[in-house]
Amino acid sequence: MTICTYVGIDMPGASGRLDMLQKHQIDVTGIDSAADLPPATSLIVLDGTGRDADALEGALRRAAGPGVAILAIFRLGRGETFRARREALLAQGANDVMEAGAPASDLLVRLRALELGARAPFVLVIEDNPKTGSWAVEVLKSAGLNAVCMGTLDEARQCFETRTVDALVVDRDLPDGDGLDFVGFLRKNGIRTPALLFTAMDAVSDRIMGLRDAGADDYICKPVHGDELAARVQVLLRPRVTEESLIFGPLELSRRDRIARWRGERIELRPKECEMLIYLAEREGLPIPKRMIYADVWDKVFMDIGSNPVAAARHRLVRDLKAFLDARGETYPDFIATDADAYSFRSEPLLRLPQPGRAP
Repeated sequence: MTICTYVGIDMPGASGRLDMLQKHQIDVTGIDSAADLPPATSLIVLDGTGRDADALEGALRRAAGPGVAILAIFRLGRGETFRARREALLAQGANDVMEAGAPASDLLVRLRALELGARAPFVLVIEDNPKTGSWAVEVLKSAGLNAVCMGTLDEARQCFETRTVDALVVDRDLPDGDGLDFVGFLRKNGIRTPALLFTAMDAVSDRIMGLRDAGADDYICKPVHGDELAARVQVLLRPRVTEESLIFGPLELSRRDRIARWRGERIELRPKECEMLIYLAEREGLPIPKRMIYADVWDKVFMDIGSNPVAAARHRLVRDLKAFLDARGETYPDFIATDADAYSFRSEPLLRLPQPGRAP
């Protein structure tokens, strides 16, 4: 459940937005002033629809801080442009902005995106020895990761059904089966969650079965030093997201250079196509309404009548990706999904693709 503080409870439309968030299981607390923020606040909606620009930016500066993600809601003043207002708020510490006239449902999407970007990677430890499991969880938490331990494979399956798992640390000899078989089951079903087998079975044949046959990404034998366990898990997580890059299997997106590469080769894309691709990838799995993409990528609120640049950019993006892959003798994996009036980036089709030097 997302924990959020809504600043500006008496602002126009605030009560309706609060009701909507609560209906979607957002644990939200409403307060009137940024000066009254509760301690350890990490996700804030700063509603400035009833404030002038200076007052909103002042409240934003007071609320901003390390480890705090802020969504600022604003109303355009006379003669202001969306782009200028957005850039000013981002410069003052907002992580995202929303124009007051946008649909209330956009607030939910933007909060989910902020939560996705701010959350620590979630590591599932599957270990039936309570002492070892607790130790592993504490080691990973001390390394800045969010970790929990499950004692059986059945509990682990239930966890996969209820939340996103970023990495696995799996014992082998478990009460209801072999962790190696569990990893193999995930791989056969196209689930590429990085997996580290953590076991006392140290024979070379066991390592080969785990890495080659089951599809685990790493294998480590007990006992092990805590620093090594944390380092190996961090290596598993490293290929997915860094400050400069987003990597999903063969696709690498450079946040700094705003370019896309496939297996190291640059893909020639138009600037807005690449911006849109990176924007969606940063919000992996979330259905992003076209109007939000238009506001954030094109820096505009209203499309001209009869115009849909977002749909046109998505069409060109898919067309250019297909042409690039056709020339390489590869098939385009459909990873940009369309859902009604929204698009979403799906990493699964990319993560299922075989990597160079690895069996499919």
